[in-house]
Amino acid sequence: VQKRLSMFVLRAKAKLADATGETAVVGLAGDVRKALSGVFDALPDGVHVKVDGPAGSLIRVPDALGRLRYLWVGPKAEVEARLALFDGKLTRASAAVWDWLDIRAGEPRITQPVVEQFVPQMVNFDVLGGVNFRKGCYPGQEVVARSQYRGTIKRRTSLANVAGELATVTPGAELFHSDDPGQPCGMVVNAASAPEGGVDVLIEVKLTALEAGSVHLGAADGPLLTLLALPYTLPTEV
Repeated sequence: VQKRLSMFVLRAKAKLADATGETAVVGLAGDVRKALSGVFDALPDGVHVKVDGPAGSLIRVPDALGRLRYLWVGPKAEVEARLALFDGKLTRASAAVWDWLDIRAGEPRITQPVVEQFVPQMVNFDVLGGVNFRKGCYPGQEVVARSQYRGTIKRRTSLANVAGELATVTPGAELFHSDDPGQPCGMVVNAASAPEGGVDVLIEVKLTALEAGSVHLGAADGPLLTLLALPYTLPTEV
């Protein structure tokens, strides 16, 4: 990741370094505001708003299933020293739970199996604030801007559930439409086990494939995807 990001520094006076060993990141979900007030003097008042304090930075990220969510990023020693304050107040969960909440928030995460498969609009980054159309030049700008202002977005990311185990639903897995078994109509972007059964997935898919028929995993006769509502509205093409 560091090598890849370094390609985009260009003329900026910035140098990237791997801070994994010195930095901790904690995700918090639910009504955690009272617990956080013991660590931070103020809390972010909007999505993607950040506040800073001696223990690091607290960032409000999009809600999932009505749950407030925050990311706490700070010096590892400072974060770990304060985590004990949450014992008895909050329940610790695995990182897999956070992955599932990201999916239910409709926020794609690009991992190695799907690198360079999409332009930002295909994974709804134009809606989520993941791309800024007022910025100056950057690699790939022409393709992204053309899709936004001159083209028609024919593929988007949707939320769905599919029966089965997580091991059988992997990022990059192809999707097929019941009326067109010969070619894929999309692919899995992210997947996580769903507490109520099956696997919840974010899928990048042709919009026409959602109008009629059905979408299946792996083949036109593979496991059926049940489409779910995203927690945000996608732009309507005119």
